[in-house]
Amino acid sequence: MINNDYSRSLTTSSAFQTSPVATDATTKNQSNLFLNNGLSDSKEVTNGIMSLVQQLLGMLQKGGGHKPDRTPTLNLTSEQEAGLKNLLGFSNEAVSVKVLDRQRDKALSAGDVVVVSGGITGGEITRHTLTQKDIDQLNGKTTLPQDFLDSRAKWDAATSNAQSVSYTAQNSCFCPPDYTRPMNITEQNGKIIDATYADTGEVVPSYIRDGLLTMNERFDQLEQAYLSGADRIDVSYDPRLGYPSSVYVDQSFMIADEELSYTIKDLAVSAK
Repeated sequence: MINNDYSRSLTTSSAFQTSPVATDATTKNQSNLFLNNGLSDSKEVTNGIMSLVQQLLGMLQKGGGHKPDRTPTLNLTSEQEAGLKNLLGFSNEAVSVKVLDRQRDKALSAGDVVVVSGGITGGEITRHTLTQKDIDQLNGKTTLPQDFLDSRAKWDAATSNAQSVSYTAQNSCFCPPDYTRPMNITEQNGKIIDATYADTGEVVPSYIRDGLLTMNERFDQLEQAYLSGADRIDVSYDPRLGYPSSVYVDQSFMIADEELSYTIKDLAVSAK
């Protein structure tokens, strides 16, 4: 005779026991799921990389990369090379220049590109597209502005019978203070005979005075700036006497601290 309690115990136990076959099947399904997920992630990464590579190749084919410039270069004479260096502000620098013949006419023309190389690495420093103004300057065809010509004529007429000329000049530059203080200057027969500081009356030191320009030399300096094709020239002339009352010249935008700037006021002409 079987005990009923024992029988119930066996029945209850068997209900909660897991079949070994079922456990193995579950484990196998979980492994397959993990493997499939891993393969799916790997494929997504691979597809993403391939898509990125295709995009980069497309950009390169459309010109996203730097292609070598196959424009022919001009054979320059020593005079042309010197003129180009002067034009670009490298006349005293150890650099080389070449011209890309964009017009393909085998001559210096507006639209051609000047490439300047040198420095420590010897690589490219800058490049400049030539304008018609540049070509005219290189060929010696630069003309002076009419206001410059008219003002110089006024000045020459106003001082033709002058005994002396006096005025106050002040330079503006990255210089020691003694160079930029206002100076009272007197000229006679085209030479500076006196120079004192306007604020104290003390004599301007000879090492500064020797570098001062007469009014005619200032006109010559402006003329050279025009003929050499300075990048910027701003001048105001006295309407009656014609002298340059305010001057700013930047010979080359590519060179720092070489600008010329000054003002002139209180000019008086003493007749003979």
